[in-house]
Amino acid sequence: MSTVEMLPEFEEGLYRLEMLKELDVIFLLDRSEGFDLKLHPRGDPDIPLAGVFGTRSPRRPNPLGLTRAKLLEVKGLTIKMEGLDAFLDTPIIDIKGVVGKEFSWSSLKKPSGAGRPAVRQPHK
Repeated sequence: MSTVEMLPEFEEGLYRLEMLKELDVIFLLDRSEGFDLKLHPRGDPDIPLAGVFGTRSPRRPNPLGLTRAKLLEVKGLTIKMEGLDAFLDTPIIDIKGVVGKEFSWSSLKKPSGAGRPAVRQPHK
């Protein structure tokens, strides 16, 4: 389990986050130095060489990591998740909710006409 602590100025951005099951977490690979354009995936020399953009190597020209994690809990500024593959104290750049077939924010729309004042048309 991983815990992400949000800065207070981003608290409103957590509104209704608990309705989601998964999150995409983008983070800075701040401990990675340099990059390789071709490498053996997982550092295993028995696996044939592949281009870096087809792998999940942390040694990248743009040191960004991306993980899909299971959302466990949101409490105040704290998000608990499972499956985040970043080191402790890794800077988080962004969090994006994963919405799929089973969930859509548009399903929360008010019914047509709800919450609007009636507009009366004059009789002709």
